[in-house]
Amino acid sequence: MKNYFIVNKASRTGKAAETWNRIEEYLKNNKVEYQVHFTEGAGDATEFAKVATSTGEQVGLFVMGGDGTLNEALNGIVDFENTLYTPLPSGSANDFVKGIGIQGSAIEILDRALKTSEYKSFDIGKVIYDGGKVRLFGVSAGIGVDAYVCLQALDSKLKKFLNRFGLGQATYGLLTVGDIFTMPFADSEITLWYKGEMKESKVKGTIFAAAMNCKAEGGGIPMVPFAKPDSGYLTAFHAHDISRLKCLCLLPYLVAGKHEGKSGFEFLNFDKMKIKMDTPMCVHADGEHLGFFEEICFECLPQALKIRG
Repeated sequence: MKNYFIVNKASRTGKAAETWNRIEEYLKNNKVEYQVHFTEGAGDATEFAKVATSTGEQVGLFVMGGDGTLNEALNGIVDFENTLYTPLPSGSANDFVKGIGIQGSAIEILDRALKTSEYKSFDIGKVIYDGGKVRLFGVSAGIGVDAYVCLQALDSKLKKFLNRFGLGQATYGLLTVGDIFTMPFADSEITLWYKGEMKESKVKGTIFAAAMNCKAEGGGIPMVPFAKPDSGYLTAFHAHDISRLKCLCLLPYLVAGKHEGKSGFEFLNFDKMKIKMDTPMCVHADGEHLGFFEEICFECLPQALKIRG
């Protein structure tokens, strides 16, 4: 089995380069054969993953970077059946690695993966937008304030500053406070499919809707504390029909994972969910900005991703 590495040395404001140096030394000392591709810009990880997983043979795909790099590589996988995926965390949040329960440093994860052919299968999500475009996600996808915070964080000077002190994950919470009072809300029509049944509803004042595969996003905010990435379905955390002030007052409960049952906060398990809004809202997948759209669809792909480590 060939080993391919996709490496973003710029993640965590460049500190990931030190992690790669340690990995490179490990590979050399253990005489591991591999090919490596270093990302230089957006989309590189996707293209490298396409090449690595298009051979028809089983491959080990090791991706080192933050959640954005991991998402790009995920979207490049051509042959899921023959790809053993290993995320090597080097970002500021690392929500995906934490969400699927992988423990240890990048070196420890790498060591475990190379010593076994065993894997565990996890669900992934799919978001369909802009008339049929598709983006896969491992952690979450969402609309509204949730997505706009992710957009701001991509080029946030605050995040870069906090990363110097290992506090980059705090960026999301700080940005959320401001966005609650500035982002427009939208009335929505929701169609949901779950366990063979379809339900339709109309909702006033959607603030955000986060389709969660893992329990936390944005540096560890437990949007759906009970979510499991191997459950076979996704769970939407939908905030709607409450005032901006009340939403702000509920944020401490959200951060503490104590928001279940609070008025205006709703959990929806689903296999597939369509949302149609009366005004375009910001959309993200694993923190990557997709644009502003009036219609969006989320779908679960059960047990699609094979993980080692």
